[in-house]
Amino acid sequence: MSTGLTRKQTPEERELESKRARLAALEAELVQHELDLTTLKAELQIFEALYLREVGVFYAEMDDIEAQTAEAQAHLNPQNQQAHDQAAKARAQAQESAQVAGAAQKRGEQKNFTAPETLKKLYCDVAKNIYT
Repeated sequence: MSTGLTRKQTPEERELESKRARLAALEAELVQHELDLTTLKAELQIFEALYLREVGVFYAEMDDIEAQTAEAQAHLNPQNQQAHDQAAKARAQAQESAQVAGAAQKRGEQKNFTAPETLKKLYCDVAKNIYT
C-alpha cells in the first residue's frame, strides 16, 4: 500500500545530481573533441604524404642540382678538401631527398580521412565506458 509520501531531496542531493549531469555532458564533449583530434591527425598525415609526393620531387631535384654544383666545384679545385666535403655532404642530402620522394611516390594516393559514423559511435561508447 502506498502512503503517498515522497522523500524530498536535500539541497546537497540536488546539487550532486546537477554536478553529475554536468560531468556527463563534459565527458560527452571530451569524447567528441578526442574524436575530432584523431580525425585531424589522420587528415594531417594524409596531407603530409600528399605534400611529399607533390613537392618532395622538386626538393629532390633541387638537392641533386646543388650536389652537381658542389661536385663541379670540387672537381675544379682538387686540392680543396672543404669543397670535396661539401660535395659529399650535398650528394648525401640529394640521395636522402630522392629516397624520401621515391618512397612517397610508391605509397600512392590516399583519400581524405573521414571517420565513419559507426566508428564515431563505437569510439563514443568506449569512451563513455571508460569515464563511467
